[in-house]
Amino acid sequence: TQSTWGVDPSSMTSLQLSFRCRFGAFLASRLNYAIGACRAVHGSASSTGTARFSQRKQGEIPASHFRAPSQTDLKLSSLGVGTYIGAPDEATDRLVEAAIVESVKSGAVNVIDTAINYRYQKAERSVGRALRKLMEEHGFGRDELFVCTKNGYIPKDADSGELEEGVMSRLLQTPSSLKDTDFVKDIHCMHPVFLEDQLNRSLSNLQVDVVDLLYLHNAAESQLPLIGEDMFKQRLKEAFTFFESCRARGKIKYYGLATWTCFRSPQDEDLIHVELEQVVQLAETIGGANHGFRFIQVPISIAMPEAFVESWQTVNGQAMNLLEAASLLDISVFASSPLFQGRLLQTLLPKSLGGVTGRSARHLQLVRSLPYKSLIAPLVGHKQPEHVKTNLEVAYHEPMTEQEFESKIILGEANNELC
Repeated sequence: TQSTWGVDPSSMTSLQLSFRCRFGAFLASRLNYAIGACRAVHGSASSTGTARFSQRKQGEIPASHFRAPSQTDLKLSSLGVGTYIGAPDEATDRLVEAAIVESVKSGAVNVIDTAINYRYQKAERSVGRALRKLMEEHGFGRDELFVCTKNGYIPKDADSGELEEGVMSRLLQTPSSLKDTDFVKDIHCMHPVFLEDQLNRSLSNLQVDVVDLLYLHNAAESQLPLIGEDMFKQRLKEAFTFFESCRARGKIKYYGLATWTCFRSPQDEDLIHVELEQVVQLAETIGGANHGFRFIQVPISIAMPEAFVESWQTVNGQAMNLLEAASLLDISVFASSPLFQGRLLQTLLPKSLGGVTGRSARHLQLVRSLPYKSLIAPLVGHKQPEHVKTNLEVAYHEPMTEQEFESKIILGEANNELC
């Protein structure tokens, strides 16, 4: 039986079959890229657009649910939707798309977070389809939604079949300053040539022409212990210079660092700990006072409280916790893993937190009520309709005041019934 290539596969050598598969993956990848680029939705989140979103459910969702990140004129929801967990299959695609659409339609969420490596690029593509559906079928504007993604890890492509080595080989064969040593352990890269390629693919996957926030993904965690502090700072400088050029070209609005441990580790942990103040100073040397480094992402939950309980950051010589430091440095924070991938749902909390009673929603209420102006929103990766409904409860209640947070969480009032 002849294949669609007009050749009987049984007569081909393993080398020929390998070439055919790789070439087919390359063609599929380029086709997906071209289709995404042609269908791109124009624009980005804006002051008027996000303000319009915040008014969609006026009277149902309190105004305090929306927050203005430092050095921006945006109104962003204090709950965001994440897209990390899930199999790279069409069933998960449909769940993710539906969850995003429902979250936005509810008026509760205008922050959408993803990454090119999540579900081998299928997460970004699910976000892209959800965005288009929201705009074409439900009347939302691109200017109402704050779309965030991440680059840095070398991603597989679940749809085209391209593997990490295919990405590296393709880029290394193109004349540029990129070298094989720029790929750390064949899993991570922050060279501008790689980041440009990945940003273009993210834009295509998302079907947009501007990303509101582009994170460098786990850069310190992936590279700092292996290349040392001096080389890491040089590579970070080159990456930030590239991001500023992307802002000038209108491809991104802001950039940041999505992290796991580097900002919530003790200062004596060499080649792990990173000072936020030094990163901001680096951004200032490159982009001036109006630099675009305005956001970080870090795990925050009752199980990972370092960002608000440990004084492991320093600003102007004074030790303080990460959220305090971010507030002073005009950096806004998104909290990842607020439910610790569901593992915190059995952890007892007061039965009601500011009127929020759902088990998962109380954890979200706790995180978003941390009394620091730098904190914008926890990011929750819900997919199942019942989980979406439960988590969105938090948007219909005011965040706890500082006094409520202290009495409920810090002091633990004697009449707090735990469940």
